[in-house]
Amino acid sequence: MIEAALRYQTQGEDWIKRVGIGGVLLFFFWLFIPILTVYGYMMEVIRQVLRGDKSNPPKWGDFDMVSLTIQGAKAFAILFAYGIVVGLVAGIPSAVLSFIGALIGSQIFSLLGSLLGFVLNLVASLLVAIVAPVVLSNFVLKDEIAAGFDIDVLRQVGTSGTMLRAVGLAIVVSILMQIVSAIVGITIIGLFVVPFIFFVGFSAIVFVWATGFADAYREEIGELPEIPDGPVKPGVEQQTAAGTTAASEEPTAADEDAATTADTPADIADTNSESEGTDEDRGPDPTDDERWD
Repeated sequence: MIEAALRYQTQGEDWIKRVGIGGVLLFFFWLFIPILTVYGYMMEVIRQVLRGDKSNPPKWGDFDMVSLTIQGAKAFAILFAYGIVVGLVAGIPSAVLSFIGALIGSQIFSLLGSLLGFVLNLVASLLVAIVAPVVLSNFVLKDEIAAGFDIDVLRQVGTSGTMLRAVGLAIVVSILMQIVSAIVGITIIGLFVVPFIFFVGFSAIVFVWATGFADAYREEIGELPEIPDGPVKPGVEQQTAAGTTAASEEPTAADEDAATTADTPADIADTNSESEGTDEDRGPDPTDDERWD
């Protein structure tokens, strides 16, 4: 899966344009808004993968960028809420110990506070790595922020062995992305390439997340429900819907030909007469017993 995830954004003839736009947006991350736009795009990657399409990454031109950014802001808000909760749970105990150590002048308490803070932050990072793919995928699946806080889905899918394996693979992809970025970023020119590497890496991570969520959801809950459309442009949405309707409802050329050349009762009678005449020319028709013999 790792190879498929890393190659995900390099599929298609327009992959350079797609990666280029994503890299440029990440290059201006300090403006914050571009980050939200990239978040929105990553939600569309999740949507595509949940629908089973792993070979056609979303095209930037298909989306209304304002709506895409708003969708990214919703995803960011979900992660931010979980981040605050996890951060408080991890930070308060160590902060209390460190404060007591400073108050009574005990280096032991200060040391314990630092050690506890390190352990709790490590655990918190792992929890976020498990929670993030589940809540974001469920948010896309049901197209509402409340779905990002569905504890039942988080408990069932997040504790699934399939989902945990996907989280592990995503961590491996993240480490590979960090290593490649560190190597490329040694030079000044390489620093300008790093955002594009990060975009490909983020897409790969989200690809693994969505794949793991889809498999775990089917195992623990059942088949995925119908996934709503994302913030595509109205024209694109109508064209897609029209294409789907045409493919399912409009008759094909073969059907039209068959309808045009459909036999009338008289034609059928003539055909039967011709068939009977043909049979007579060939000789008597064998009996059923002779056929089975």
